[in-house]
Amino acid sequence: MQIQHNLLAMNSNRMLGITGCNQAGITEKLSSGYRINRAADDAAGLSISEKMRKQIRGLTQAARNCQDGISMVQTAEGAMNELHEMAQRGNELAIQAANGTLSDTDRLMVDQEVQALKEAIDGMVGNAKFNELRLFPEQGITPTKSMSSSNTKTYELLIDVVNGNITVVNPADSTGGSRSADGVADYPVLADKIANEYFPNAISQILTAFPSFQTALGSTMVPMTLEITTIDGASNTLAYAQCSFGSTGPAVNLKMVVDKEDFNDSSVSGSKAEELESTIAHELMHSVMQYTMTDEMTGRAGTEFPDWFSEGTAQLSGGGFPTNWNAALEQYAGNMTGASDTSQDAAIAAYLKQYTVAGRPYGHGYLACAYLGWKANGGGAVTGAGIAAGMDKIFSNILNGGTLYSALSAETGLSLGNDAAVEALFSNPSNDLVSFVRQLAYATKGGSNDGAGSVIAPSLSTGGEGIIGNTVTDKQAFYVTNVDASAVEIETDRRKQHINIQAGAETGITIEIPLYKMDTKALGINGTHVKTEAAATKAIDQFAEAIHIISKVRSDYGAIQNRLEHTINNLDNIVENTTDAESRIRDTDMAEYMVEYSNNNILLQAGQSVLAQANKYNEAILKLLA
Repeated sequence: MQIQHNLLAMNSNRMLGITGCNQAGITEKLSSGYRINRAADDAAGLSISEKMRKQIRGLTQAARNCQDGISMVQTAEGAMNELHEMAQRGNELAIQAANGTLSDTDRLMVDQEVQALKEAIDGMVGNAKFNELRLFPEQGITPTKSMSSSNTKTYELLIDVVNGNITVVNPADSTGGSRSADGVADYPVLADKIANEYFPNAISQILTAFPSFQTALGSTMVPMTLEITTIDGASNTLAYAQCSFGSTGPAVNLKMVVDKEDFNDSSVSGSKAEELESTIAHELMHSVMQYTMTDEMTGRAGTEFPDWFSEGTAQLSGGGFPTNWNAALEQYAGNMTGASDTSQDAAIAAYLKQYTVAGRPYGHGYLACAYLGWKANGGGAVTGAGIAAGMDKIFSNILNGGTLYSALSAETGLSLGNDAAVEALFSNPSNDLVSFVRQLAYATKGGSNDGAGSVIAPSLSTGGEGIIGNTVTDKQAFYVTNVDASAVEIETDRRKQHINIQAGAETGITIEIPLYKMDTKALGINGTHVKTEAAATKAIDQFAEAIHIISKVRSDYGAIQNRLEHTINNLDNIVENTTDAESRIRDTDMAEYMVEYSNNNILLQAGQSVLAQANKYNEAILKLLA
């Protein structure tokens, strides 16, 4: 018998320790409710469980995000309910004012409420916010009657500003290859004409007419995308220019969108050619100004060019006559025997008084910009080159840090401190202004002339394909390309055109909520009035269109809300089932571990008893020694 080592006690103690450790682990699992409390419990199980927890918690937060999105959409939709009410009331008033039993004095009374409704609409959309985010920002998406982007064809170009080369680039298909030429657009002749002739010619003519823009551009390459698609159907918006912008620097992601319902392959010649060229020149003037005068064109710095100036200057390029905004002046010019014939001056003065530059930015805005350019160049003969030279002085002043009205006052010699001062020029037109408009009208549409009134064209009286068409010039300056994928679009929160709802636990799973511009300009009723029976009749159509646009936007938001609700339901279902799976991996099976706990309790008691008996084993040695 050995006395140096009590092996029985050592063995009993070791087994008792193992049982104690097992019991401690079981106790921890039972008390915590988790089978895995540390990586040592189940390394692989812990890794799988944590991945599932990431998904569960991420999806739970995503569901809350979607609920926030629903709240935002409901807030916007509620505001548009009031827009509908005001537009319906405006329509009711327009129908009332169109009744022949009312006098013009009566209509003035009705118009007071119409103008108050318009002010209320602008005030409401300006103040509508959700968590300090503007729901209807000034730079939001301009809604249209169709609001459809189906059958969109993108035509991408690269025009080398430095070397004067133009290359047509077809969009890449889903495999990364190049599409065939017949996929460029529904109207390839139209697209080719715009891309290879109108675009480079118009840019060349704009920068020649206004060299201050060329100086601002230098040798910069400016990427743009041309898109031919359905905008809002025939005879509404012909085209538009858009861009994105950061907190500083020039605009990025420039794009021109042309309505294929207004123009097709046959538009490159014949009666639509002048209107097409005018439209392209008009929108490219916007693009040049968006790039060189980003602050003023977007309102990024807090102030924004008024519509009459931004649209009027664009009309200087495209011409103030092809789209019939000044059709009445054409009639007066046709009755003249020459530019000095004053027989139509009274009619011209009445025409100038009839509208405002704010209410007719394409018509009176064009006349205002042309007149101010003429004045800035010292007056004299009314020519496109002279008007352009004067406007270039105004542009240069602004590009060098001046404000719009400081530049207008400094360059024209007139006292023009605000919009009201410009409006006053037309509400009480001077002989100087009437004489200028008479000469301008005659130079463009008088006698046998068939011109556009474009100051970038070789002559004010150049019409048809002569505005920007014919031979492609060598001087290239603004360039269309597929937008550089590496360019980072940075927009201030106030100017975003959409917000993204993070609707999943991974990047890229988002639901886009568009932010629409819903003021009276976007609704097409900013110039609406019912002061005359004819104006009231026109107002009926204008309010009807506004009601239709509001309905379209509300429908869009309703669809988005439904989508968000379905997304929440799906997320909740995934969370529930993933939680169930994660529970089976990580949670304690209470019944199983209670059995094991009871078994270990018995083993602990037995071990303690055996250890006590093993310690008495040495007493046998003492009996031998006795």
